[in-house]
Amino acid sequence: MNKAFFICGNQKAPVGVSATKEKVDVQHVESNNLDSDAQRLQDLGYKQEFKREISLFVQAGFGFSTMAVLPSWMVGFGSSINAGGPSSLFWGWLVVSPFVMCIALSMAEVISAYPLAGGVYSWAYLLSNKKWGPFMAYINGYAYLVGLTAVVITLAWTSATFIFDIANTLNITQIDSQGANVGLYIGLIIAATLYNLLGLRFSAYLNKFMVGWVLIGTLVIIIAVPVMAPSHQTAEWVFTEFTNNTGYTNNGIVFFIGMLQAGWALVGYETGAQIVEGTKNAAVTAPRGIIICVIGAIVQGFALILSTVFSIQDVNELLDSSMPVATFFLRATESRAVTAFFLVILLVTQIGSLCNSILAAAHFAWSMSRDGCLPFSGFLYKLRGDNHIAANSFFFIMVICIVVILPSFASAVYWQAIMSAAVISINVSYALPLLCRLIWSRNTMPKGPFSLGKWGVPLNVISVVWASFFGVILCIPSVSPVTPEAMNWASLMIGGVMTFSIFFWFISGRRKFAGHVQTAETTESTEPAKQ
Repeated sequence: MNKAFFICGNQKAPVGVSATKEKVDVQHVESNNLDSDAQRLQDLGYKQEFKREISLFVQAGFGFSTMAVLPSWMVGFGSSINAGGPSSLFWGWLVVSPFVMCIALSMAEVISAYPLAGGVYSWAYLLSNKKWGPFMAYINGYAYLVGLTAVVITLAWTSATFIFDIANTLNITQIDSQGANVGLYIGLIIAATLYNLLGLRFSAYLNKFMVGWVLIGTLVIIIAVPVMAPSHQTAEWVFTEFTNNTGYTNNGIVFFIGMLQAGWALVGYETGAQIVEGTKNAAVTAPRGIIICVIGAIVQGFALILSTVFSIQDVNELLDSSMPVATFFLRATESRAVTAFFLVILLVTQIGSLCNSILAAAHFAWSMSRDGCLPFSGFLYKLRGDNHIAANSFFFIMVICIVVILPSFASAVYWQAIMSAAVISINVSYALPLLCRLIWSRNTMPKGPFSLGKWGVPLNVISVVWASFFGVILCIPSVSPVTPEAMNWASLMIGGVMTFSIFFWFISGRRKFAGHVQTAETTESTEPAKQ
């Protein structure tokens, strides 16, 4: 790669040199009739390939809709009462939220400097040194792609479950068929993929709608459920009741297990990176979008938790129910029609999150293919049509999601392993680029329009420590003694992913993958820091 430079006024300084003395300005002089976004992308080695159609509202809405706190938190809150009870749900959210905010701020600073669709994968490369950059990007890219794909699978499956819950709520005849669930799951995957093939403009339309839908839907649920509930729990029960039905004797471990619900609901805010190369004024808009969506999700979560926990009628019934969300609404509202209506609110929100997650996964696969990091990269990298759509990558993700779900016919444990892999793979991917910065680029990372200043490194340290700690918590089985059915297979899944990526790194990656492949003439070095 050519040695190149940042342009700071009339002075030129090599990357990694002036950054140790003064703040590096990444707002470059426009050249060759390129706007600032295309120029910044060219500075990083890539040509502009997507249309810049994404505004701040859509960027923030994309992350907010992808997180989908409303359905994501409610999907597992019933069983989570086993680990800590109602107080664990509230205090767990309070504990997790500040750490998530630290990670979001750290990511916002990095994406402002490096607004690339590769997101965490690209950052791991650029924040490492020349020797370790390709390896860190390679393993982080595969881990994150697996995490995104597992999230897509989980969202499609829970969307199908919501549809059956609605049908079972309104009808006496109950539907309980694995085949029907898989069939509906495949239909949802295909439909969401086809919608994304319409282009980023239609994704923007969807997310504008979803922001309004989620805000109104959340207000309806958090107000109507307590109003309609025949009775309410006391504040003492909500904030102090601690339940331990896990079999563990250590209440500290039980509380940590109870935090998993917050951890599952508060992921996905980084997916705005996958549409950043289609975002206007990306270096400013993308970090703002991350921060806005996380703050919105945290506030939404607190309101939802308080409304829900105060309105629980029978804890034991929730724990025994095959569809706890529907059971909660049914007992709180005493109306099947209202219950079905609330489930529709959750369903539409979950489908919006599904569409966004497929878009994020496909664009991430496209970004890795741009650098030749995936098999058949030449095929996956192609954009189709006048709207420049990564159609091949969309079909690639769709086929994987359909094939991967088929073994669920044989074992429910397999399905639980898929769900576990989603959260832990994403959290590992969050930590690695921030760890790379701490090791190799503490003082040399260029500063974008959004900078944390002296707080950047401390917040990175907190983020890495928390992600590492939470990764361990995610691997703890939810009950004791552990049986094959109750085993938390997250450690096995993430271990398999990392072993797979490292194995193929030594087999072919180290010879074929050298880091970012330039697709445009650059004005600055896109090599990792040379330390």
